[in-house]
Amino acid sequence: MQAAAASTVVGEIGLHWSRVSPNAIALEDGSAALTYRQLHERVDRLAARLVRKGIRQGDVVSALLPNGCDCIVAVLAVARAGATFCPLNPRFTARELARIFRVAKPRAVLVDGNRHHALADPLLLVLCPEELLVEVDAAEEGVSPTAAFPSVDPADFFSLMFTSGTTGEPKGALATHSARVTWISSGIIEYGVTRDDLYLSAMPLVHSAGLTLALIHLEAGARVHVMPRFDANAFLRLVSEKKITSALAVPTMLAMLLTEVDGSPTKYDLSSLRRLITCGAPLSQATKSAVLRRLSPQLYDFYGSTESNSMTVLRPSDQVRKAHSVGKPFAGVEIRISGSTGEELPSRQVGEIWSFNPSTMSRYLDAPDATAAAFSGRWYRTGDLGYLDDDGYLHLVGRAQEMIISGGMNIYPSEIENVLMEHPDVLDCAVVGMADETWGQLVKAYIAPRGEGRPTLGEVQAHCKQQLADFKKPRQIEIVTEIPRNAGGKVVKSALTNAPSHPA
Repeated sequence: MQAAAASTVVGEIGLHWSRVSPNAIALEDGSAALTYRQLHERVDRLAARLVRKGIRQGDVVSALLPNGCDCIVAVLAVARAGATFCPLNPRFTARELARIFRVAKPRAVLVDGNRHHALADPLLLVLCPEELLVEVDAAEEGVSPTAAFPSVDPADFFSLMFTSGTTGEPKGALATHSARVTWISSGIIEYGVTRDDLYLSAMPLVHSAGLTLALIHLEAGARVHVMPRFDANAFLRLVSEKKITSALAVPTMLAMLLTEVDGSPTKYDLSSLRRLITCGAPLSQATKSAVLRRLSPQLYDFYGSTESNSMTVLRPSDQVRKAHSVGKPFAGVEIRISGSTGEELPSRQVGEIWSFNPSTMSRYLDAPDATAAAFSGRWYRTGDLGYLDDDGYLHLVGRAQEMIISGGMNIYPSEIENVLMEHPDVLDCAVVGMADETWGQLVKAYIAPRGEGRPTLGEVQAHCKQQLADFKKPRQIEIVTEIPRNAGGKVVKSALTNAPSHPA
């Protein structure tokens, strides 16, 4: 079997196979297919257009694209041009996109011919004028693919991925080519990916895990089938008909797949799956048992974050034996549990999870204080709580911060609280996560009304719909007399369940 020459920068991902297996299919999305040669011809043409547009090494280039082949072309082209790739979630509203634009200040925004409806919003017209837009699928005649590209160093920044802190303001995590390529190389080895694999890319490519798993398979010379959007029936049908060997699905997706399989137990043949990878939130034990029985026993569950990427993985052989664990570190990764003063804690003692990982971000963009708080020497402080058992397996206990994970999507309460406070009938509010078997968590809002107003759930959701992605809107509200706060004015969320209800 032909082995790939390891790429050192992201723009080279899959380039080896364009030379030795040029006619092998690299990407397909149901409406288009690209061989490895065609993929890199398109990458070079788009990269040349960016360079001719004046994009210089280190400039930020965003992409506001639906899932499909164009997403991968955009990622590789930005990397080839020496720029820093900043994905934008197509589910975001104009308000959410504007917050990122103000921080990232992209020099170009890659779009498709349909454009994104939010780009016509007056809020974005100033931040993202027409001259910034570059159509990925525009006619490319006359554009030389042999433009002089900059020499990209592994230490240069590849990506600017946005997360959010407790203030709700966006923070951009800057990571190098070396960091992402290290994750890709580790993934190939850990998951045993080869050029014989057919990967079903069902996760949004705007997310770090969804993007990286696709790049892992391209670097290995495999074939990647991108789903425009996740649908349980379509996912299972593709696995069955195309003999998919590899897939990534967050717990919510797994729950939907189980529901579909239960409804048609003999309809799908899933025996081709060599690996089913999950991440994003802890799997409930009931879901895990059902996945192992009805979807695939070859389950990998990895723990990571936007800033620190993959840190640990629970392998198939450990899914039952260490069912409550998130596994052991990836190669080259170190995990320690730290106490309140930074001291290393012994096994079975709960503390903050710190990691040393070559894939970790370098820093937050224009946020030196946040960067300093995120690191202690060479260690990245995850903000998560956990412990190591006597065998060195990591167990998660909770989150030091109050992030909500719903369907694998990170939701930050303060962002929703800020929007709710703009409702005329809301005097005060607090947002928490509530447990849900399908989604992991859902958003619940406690609302202290203004005057005699009593906002209904429908009214609150309609208000949020204008400014927040659908997955962030509250699914339950509770009207209370007041929001409990401490002397410093901070909400005491642990006291919310005992907050006095508003009289009927």
